[in-house]
Amino acid sequence: MPTAEARIETERPSRYLVQLCKHFSNKGRHLGRRLHGHSGGDGQALRDMRAVAEQAQVEWSDTEGQVTLPWGRITLRAAPGVLMLRAEAAEDDDLRRLQDLAAGHVERFGRRDGLLVNWQPTDMPAAPPEAAAGPAQVLAGNVVPRRSHLKVTALVAVVVLVLAVHLGLGGVLLSNWRWTGWAAGGILAVVLLKVALLGGFAIRRGRASRSR
Repeated sequence: MPTAEARIETERPSRYLVQLCKHFSNKGRHLGRRLHGHSGGDGQALRDMRAVAEQAQVEWSDTEGQVTLPWGRITLRAAPGVLMLRAEAAEDDDLRRLQDLAAGHVERFGRRDGLLVNWQPTDMPAAPPEAAAGPAQVLAGNVVPRRSHLKVTALVAVVVLVLAVHLGLGGVLLSNWRWTGWAAGGILAVVLLKVALLGGFAIRRGRASRSR
């Protein structure tokens, strides 16, 4: 729903709020004098505006007010040193009508105080899909290399552990005087073969992870 807000600095925000709401609660009677003496398009425009104003539903207190019209709704709030207006409507054209109507009354009532109404749209454009997906894509890109690095590290740790176990076993066997030289050589060959196989496997996995 299109909306707009205005922040009006004034030393008498409550007074203007009540004056505006009472004005709108007259349901178009304040337009009667202006209606006379107009003809053509202007006269028709005033008649249309009066027809809309006659359907106004107004509620207010010293600090808050609400004006509901067929075009939409105007909400008023008085705070120390400021009068805040909010207009909302179903269509952009109706929102502009509400803005013009409220701004015209505020500036006319506050002419001596130099009140001006500057409306600001409150609708924020949605973020483009590329921007929304950017952080997720960066995060995913960081996760994949990190996981690959952990896999390689774990594989290297396994190789070191196997090597240590075999070397320890070989040391125990070699320390036994009953083992001959050929038995010791066979154990050493088996150890070196396993180390070579595990080392080659670790190197291939590391290259494959870096190439992704």
